[in-house]
Amino acid sequence: MKQLQRRILVLVCSSVLISAFLVISIAFSNFTRILHDNSKQIMQLMCIEKRQVIDEKLVNIEESVNTLYHFAVDQIRKSENLWQNDEKFEEHIRSMRTLVETTARYTDGVLSVYYRLDSSIRGPKQGVWLVKNDAGEFIEKEVTDISQYDEDDIEHVGWCYVPIANEKETWMNPYFNQNMGEEIISYVIPVIVEDQVIGIVGMDISTSLLYDNVKNVQVYEKGYAFLMDNEGRFVYHPEMEEYPIMEEFDRGHAYLYKKSLLSAENQSVEPYRWGGVDKRMTSQKLVNGMIFTVCVTEEEILAPQQKTLLDTIVVIIPTMALFIVATVYIIKAMVKLMYTDTMTRTGNKAAYTEASDILAKKIEDKENCNITVLVADINNLKKTNDTYGHYYGDILIQNGAEALKTVWGDKSIYRVGGDEFVILYPNAVKETVEKEIEALDKAIDELNKKNNRKALHLQMAIGMAEYDPETDKRYMDVFRRADSAMYENKKAKKEANM
Repeated sequence: MKQLQRRILVLVCSSVLISAFLVISIAFSNFTRILHDNSKQIMQLMCIEKRQVIDEKLVNIEESVNTLYHFAVDQIRKSENLWQNDEKFEEHIRSMRTLVETTARYTDGVLSVYYRLDSSIRGPKQGVWLVKNDAGEFIEKEVTDISQYDEDDIEHVGWCYVPIANEKETWMNPYFNQNMGEEIISYVIPVIVEDQVIGIVGMDISTSLLYDNVKNVQVYEKGYAFLMDNEGRFVYHPEMEEYPIMEEFDRGHAYLYKKSLLSAENQSVEPYRWGGVDKRMTSQKLVNGMIFTVCVTEEEILAPQQKTLLDTIVVIIPTMALFIVATVYIIKAMVKLMYTDTMTRTGNKAAYTEASDILAKKIEDKENCNITVLVADINNLKKTNDTYGHYYGDILIQNGAEALKTVWGDKSIYRVGGDEFVILYPNAVKETVEKEIEALDKAIDELNKKNNRKALHLQMAIGMAEYDPETDKRYMDVFRRADSAMYENKKAKKEANM
């Protein structure tokens, strides 16, 4: 057993350097993961918070336009001959004008609000259009005559034709509105009653309402945010102004859009490379379909790594020392377990084989080997198993081991068979051993009194033999004499019980 322990310990010690390298490598990898996890939490929290702020503004716009839409539809459905009756029509327009003005006044960030009737209803310029002036007041302007423009003229009439073509509420991508002379975003709902296109209701907001919330994002020291429309085009990026030729900047939009879309759909943090720099991004989709993205460089994320790694090494060194100590302890425990009979907690056949091989080598080499061998056997174990079952047979074996340990607890006791034990007794005195054998019988009697069950009645035969250098050439010579003495004892006990 000790020989095996030494071999394993040598192996462990020789593996310490490799283990140290692996531990440090794993630690390095774990710290990188921790830093990435921390950055993920920071980035996603920032992204979600800003998305919620922007979405709140967009949802407010949607709710206001929905209010106008439902009011208009309700009036249209309740009024007969609305388009033909001048009085009813004028009343309808006045009602819509009042609601449009009120709604515009109480909706944050609105540039213009409109209720535009289709040209087939009452001509090309029917409806209401309010625009905010520099003083923050809403003034009414003449409704645009959309018949003067082509349907694909997004800059002039895209706000009208696109939602009608979609046949549903529509957020327009940012565009420069020639009528207003400003870059805007429009939310428009087509008014369709009984399959007839009546017109549209909508609001325009300045892109700055969105961009200002993107511009002020700062993650770590140099991290930033950018915004892409639902077609994958940049609408805001802090580096856009640094590119004199926008075509060069836009070459990367498809790549970034794919990454941003993937991040938004999976709620993940995606690695990417931009401008020769490794970065990470996380994205959220806005209610208008745009993608809001927060990004930061790998360099910034991993900046604490060097210091953290050094601090970790300081911790790892004593940890490894403890690891080695623990390993030694575990190895000893494992080896002991390997050489222990699980049922009786004595040495097992493997332990006995190793111990007897050592003795055999000493005897063959004619070394000084003062050893007494005792062989013990449980009587009638087979009968117990056959009569009462192996459960009671196992208890009988355990009781037999307990009796042997009561007398020779500090000696090497081995279970070498089902009911057979061997005791290796160094430097034994014959008279002492004989008294101990008598003590074994008393220990057995005490166990039998305690158990007081016929099924657990224990009887053991035992024999001993001392190594004689004159006659014993091998260890097996000593063992055979002890084994023969045991069988003689077994025979004598059986005859005594007849």
